[in-house]
Amino acid sequence: MAQVTIIPAKNHADEIVRTAAYARVSSDSEDQLNSFAAQIRYYTELLKDSTDAVFVDMYADEGISGTSAVKRTEFQRLMSDCRKGKIDRILVKSISRFARNTKDSLEAVRELKTLGISVYFEKENIDTAEVSSEMMLAIYSQFAQEESMSISKNCRMGIHKRMMDGTYKNASVSYGYEYSEGKVTVNNKQAKIVRRIFKEYLDGRGVYEISAILNSECVERPPNAKEWYPQFISNIIANERYIGDSLLQKKYMTDTLPFQKKINRGEKEQYYIINTHQPIIDKETFVAAQKLRKAKAKIYHRSPTNKHYPLSRMIRCSCGSGFRRKQSGHGISWTCLKHDRKSEGECSVKPIREQLIYNAFVRMFNKLQAHYKAILTPMLRQLETLSEREKSGNTQLAELRKEISEIKQQTYLLTMLNSQGTLDGAYFTVRAQELDRKLLTAQKQLHANLDDKDGERLDELRKLIGIFEKAGQIDEFDEIKFEQIVEKITVLSETEIRFDLIGGIGFTERIVR
Repeated sequence: MAQVTIIPAKNHADEIVRTAAYARVSSDSEDQLNSFAAQIRYYTELLKDSTDAVFVDMYADEGISGTSAVKRTEFQRLMSDCRKGKIDRILVKSISRFARNTKDSLEAVRELKTLGISVYFEKENIDTAEVSSEMMLAIYSQFAQEESMSISKNCRMGIHKRMMDGTYKNASVSYGYEYSEGKVTVNNKQAKIVRRIFKEYLDGRGVYEISAILNSECVERPPNAKEWYPQFISNIIANERYIGDSLLQKKYMTDTLPFQKKINRGEKEQYYIINTHQPIIDKETFVAAQKLRKAKAKIYHRSPTNKHYPLSRMIRCSCGSGFRRKQSGHGISWTCLKHDRKSEGECSVKPIREQLIYNAFVRMFNKLQAHYKAILTPMLRQLETLSEREKSGNTQLAELRKEISEIKQQTYLLTMLNSQGTLDGAYFTVRAQELDRKLLTAQKQLHANLDDKDGERLDELRKLIGIFEKAGQIDEFDEIKFEQIVEKITVLSETEIRFDLIGGIGFTERIVR
């Protein structure tokens, strides 16, 4: 008779649960930072006597308020560590601390559930490990979202009130100006360039020609701009700030989530305030420039503001120029600006019909959807390995992580001794505050030294893989999917274009006429 050995079932109850905690405070005030430090101590003490759980790390975003998870670096680090299999369970004080956006909250929880990770919300007593928790989470998340929208509404009311009484100040100033002791003052060097732009324009030069001249002369550019673009010139010519006036609420935020900034085309009130600061251009010059703008707009049958299309500002030519949309008897096409202007350095790339670009995207998307596991997944794994190797090889980062770990261990030990009554209360308070300050400083230094580009690229690749996991083949151009994955299109020739996707990868596709 065969010998049978019984292998007992594994008792998962005996496993050690790797537990992390996430906290978020809503302002940079000292009280809130104390609250931030208190939450770190709270979770450390909460798990110190547990026999089946080990405290992995504290993830905490300080001084950040808002409805989107994108800007919360610690939240993104938490999700990244979960994807790497470092965490089994997450503790959060309340849903409003986890996310103020129902969409973000549910997406995060659903992803965590697929990874086998549960989230416990203490205030609401919701555990996502339970089958019925998602419906409750959706309800509470909606409450948190409504709270956030109410706060946002109150903030906007305050801004509108300051606009109405003329006390509102923009966070930034227009090119040609600067803030000095809280007041808007003229930047004389930039002001000369502004005056030159108005003069060149009234002398008959177009915005494309003016931008080309400024670039060729290496004239000081607007902040964060790689070069002088025609749109910058157009914005300067149309800006009433240069005659010392201020038109407020040119753009506005939508009232519903996700909040989006849009150009105000009459949807909201605007406030025009005269003589708010020193002018750079006299009013006669400004008025003459506006008349010329309107006259040119009529000649070229275009309004001063361009309508947005899926391919707007997405296409660049191999010659370095942008593309513009043109409609004719043959249909809609996109043409290189240099080719269209027939300038001295004319580009040979002829116009491409819009539908042919759409068709190329459909082919590229379907190919990648069919083979993303063989293409994207190995790329993701390789980048993760390289990223970890680079970080482990960075001695400064290693020292900062070691310092943070030691500070957390000291905080943990201090909390234990205080709970046992072996420490003087005054000493505990002073020492705890000192450790809190050291921890915040070390974490800020760590964030400053981390190369977020690698992390962003990894997150974008994960997002790209997630899109193709959920999407099937498409039969026609899908604007939503296009905007989700495409960052730029480069026309290499009349028969070939390249789609640059999120995650820093590109795919070439032929134009089939």
